[in-house]
Amino acid sequence: MSFDGMMTRAIVKECSDLLTTGRINKIYQPFKTELILSVRAKGKSYSLLLSANAQFARAHLTNEKYTNPQVPPMFCMLLRKHLEGAFIESITQLGSERIFMIDCQTKDELGDDTSKRLIIEIMGKHSNIILIDRETKQIIDSIKHVSYAQSSYRAVLPGQAYKLPPEQNKIDPIEVDAENLLKRIDFNSGKIDRQIVEQFVGISPMIGKEIISRAGMVNAHTLVESFFNVMTPIKNHTYAPQMITVGAKEYFSILSLTHLTGEVRPFDTVSLMLDRYFYGKAERDRVRQQAHDLERFLQNEAQKNKKKLKS
Repeated sequence: MSFDGMMTRAIVKECSDLLTTGRINKIYQPFKTELILSVRAKGKSYSLLLSANAQFARAHLTNEKYTNPQVPPMFCMLLRKHLEGAFIESITQLGSERIFMIDCQTKDELGDDTSKRLIIEIMGKHSNIILIDRETKQIIDSIKHVSYAQSSYRAVLPGQAYKLPPEQNKIDPIEVDAENLLKRIDFNSGKIDRQIVEQFVGISPMIGKEIISRAGMVNAHTLVESFFNVMTPIKNHTYAPQMITVGAKEYFSILSLTHLTGEVRPFDTVSLMLDRYFYGKAERDRVRQQAHDLERFLQNEAQKNKKKLKS
């Protein structure tokens, strides 16, 4: 299962229950696209990981310890200025989109109350973490800057008005009824699981396959039954976080999967599952990226030396 809108819904619920009214004590940026927010809430301390990594973008509580750079990156320093000491008013999701929002109340340099919103957009290579002023809706800064030269739709730069990512013209599976569900499906075209993914926001291919697996012989009746069999627990925040190992591959899910046969490892919380699944993979990805960057650097240096010798 990818970190889709349904996974976002589950983690937003978990973080909202635990962190709302909490105080952000410290902010770290151990890696280029990842943050750790240290939050004290309801008498306990939590570490909230927020990642805009192109391969492993996500948000969840973590128990892992990360080494922080001696000199904090500029974005980390800016977040410390605006959010350290802030109280978390709410943690919400935009519909069933992969957009995670943390609303904070704090004081500015003059001691006046001010409201900030930290937005985590979990969208593959376009993932981002953006701080905005809730009153003006202006971007204060972001972990990745995007100019109009890079995106004709919107710029993500300090001083720009925040604009939501482009709409996908999909409907929310949490709110749909049986009649509107069937209106979106063309049974004559086949590939019903793909149609489900294309028509409903926040549903990954794995959930689409699970719906079809539970339907068995797919027709209007069995599809409706299996669709709501899958979606109702998600709507009611009744999750069964687990990892499934099939051969050499690992999968993670917030519900039991009937279309995969393998070793199932249950977890008490969604964050524990995500922490276990992503930690090693993200670390290996960073090592590969560092090796790639080093190789490019050495190639550039070699080309510079060749030019010097020729001259």
